[in-house]
Amino acid sequence: MKLKQKQFFDTFVGVPLAYLHILLAKTAGFLFRRNHSIEKKQPDEICFIKLLGYGSVVMASDSIHSIKKKYPFSKITIICSKTIEEGIKSLGLFDKVYVIDDHNIFTIIQSSLRIIFQLWLRKQLWTVDLEVYSKLTSILALWTFAYNRFGFYFNEVSFRRNLNTHFIYFNSIINVVENYEQIAIALGVTDFYSYYLPRFSERPKQQTYSYIGLNNTCSEFSQVRKLSEKQMSAICNWICDNTHYKVALLGAPSDRWENENFIKNWSLPTDCVENLAGVYSIDDYYQFLYENCKIIITIDTAILHIAGKLHIPHLSIWGPTTPWSRIKQSDENIALYQPVKCSPCAHFIDILPCNGNNFCIKEIKDQTIRDAIQKMINEHND
Repeated sequence: MKLKQKQFFDTFVGVPLAYLHILLAKTAGFLFRRNHSIEKKQPDEICFIKLLGYGSVVMASDSIHSIKKKYPFSKITIICSKTIEEGIKSLGLFDKVYVIDDHNIFTIIQSSLRIIFQLWLRKQLWTVDLEVYSKLTSILALWTFAYNRFGFYFNEVSFRRNLNTHFIYFNSIINVVENYEQIAIALGVTDFYSYYLPRFSERPKQQTYSYIGLNNTCSEFSQVRKLSEKQMSAICNWICDNTHYKVALLGAPSDRWENENFIKNWSLPTDCVENLAGVYSIDDYYQFLYENCKIIITIDTAILHIAGKLHIPHLSIWGPTTPWSRIKQSDENIALYQPVKCSPCAHFIDILPCNGNNFCIKEIKDQTIRDAIQKMINEHND
């Protein structure tokens, strides 16, 4: 199913179902009168729910890792869609990944029921819904009959307070990572630990690199965050003309055709600009980035957060979303953001003020981007 179809289904089916299930939840609460204190009993399994947004799980990884430390004898699992399954598994965070097949409505229902039946066998189950806007994931969590159900709420999904046993306010003006930390605190976490991808320690200071990674690909939902092809061409040509690095155009297998067309349409030198979208398995992809990329230049998408988990310095370029809402400032990153009066808009409004003509990104000057790239190269000498 395409994203718009999923959103339509979630809204027009999810809303009436949600209010119907409120009655179910209240009735069950009255009949069983469970004690939902987290101190009462340790969970056998903590199951996270995140159907869309692989990057969000990467952002939540420190909090999930800290929850694992808090409950070392609990199984840590996740329910995700087939779309992000490979990425989720590559993180090495979860003992099991339950996959909802989102090919069509029938496969969604069938695979969801299969997962629910499996979770019914758990004696002491907790669920953590990491989705922010979804109505149907709240119903999914309810149907697992989890002893404790944790999830976000705010005005747009205020009904969730009646479906979850523990509800955490989602503050849309702070860093998303801090919201995930509030989830962890609700689960009893007091000590937080950073999580990095397995096998990837800090990179040697004097290692030599051959590439600069450049990513302008993102999910269907996030197209408005992309640089223009003119900006991309200017970046590629400057790197090829002014540095000894090659450009590695990054992306998933589905991005390969777009990258090829970009190279061809802008007559970029193929001995310097290489299309690596879909060339490697995801584990080999991470290995390539770690061993070969001096820095990564990217828009606000999953690879930005993966770069941090791989200890790779990164330059991120922002517009419809703001850097302080997604990343923490450090010596390893530079964020370019040109505030305009309608930014941020993504996640706040369905019809964007610019109607998709993201001038907040397009008006960032080529010279500004070039200066930032040069600064990163200088600060992280081979």
